[in-house]
Amino acid sequence: MSNNLRQPIKYQTEPEYPTLAEVKAYAEDFRTGGADARLKFEKWAKYWLSSYLDILVTQLQESIYTVVAYPPAGFEVALVGDIEKLEYFRGWILQYYPPTQSWFFLAASQEVGIDKFIRLRREFKEE
Repeated sequence: MSNNLRQPIKYQTEPEYPTLAEVKAYAEDFRTGGADARLKFEKWAKYWLSSYLDILVTQLQESIYTVVAYPPAGFEVALVGDIEKLEYFRGWILQYYPPTQSWFFLAASQEVGIDKFIRLRREFKEE
């Protein structure tokens, strides 16, 4: 087996999602050129947080960004009922304020729920 294969998150294991400070650091790295990104394009960049979590940073508007942490290899599941309980990703929406060089937290999937987070992300992207 290759060392490049990503491992799924083990059964009943809570992923170590990034802290808000780490989320802001990923957004700042992307905003300033993405030097630490594994893959970078004009509007998004991908980072490798750990052997089982990736980070995707996306620019939605000039100063609004999303940071999403997700397991690219998925989760190990033993019971069908487990599927409904999985948190497939965790996401944050942030705004950068240039005059003070500060990041402001606008929303998080863990607080507003996945459906509302996806809706908010789509609305910011469409504005």
